[in-house]
Amino acid sequence: MSAAGIRKFMEAVAMKANRDEETKRTMREWVGRYHGKIIQFETDPENFYLAVQNDRMEVRPGNNPSPDLTIRAPSKVIVDVFTGRRRFGDAMRSWDLLLIGAGHEAFQLSRVIMAVMLAA
Repeated sequence: MSAAGIRKFMEAVAMKANRDEETKRTMREWVGRYHGKIIQFETDPENFYLAVQNDRMEVRPGNNPSPDLTIRAPSKVIVDVFTGRRRFGDAMRSWDLLLIGAGHEAFQLSRVIMAVMLAA
């Protein structure tokens, strides 16, 4: 999967997350008392990031100057991890996936993605 493919995957997740009330609740719980969460993706030839604020998720091009978490990996690895085909720990042990920053935010993002997948 290309970088555009992983970006499109995340755009589809964001679109569905923004429509589903249960997923919005999950995002509100994740953000908590903070203004929002920024998850940077560094994959293949293109970088993009997710901006999560209360009950809204957006995919934005480029780099954020201060992400909570940066996920660096090939697109296929990211999709495999977030769809449950590969475990986070296995991808990290093999150095196929790097989490830079607040790694626990990746698990919260996984909760949102799973909520979207279950709501579909």
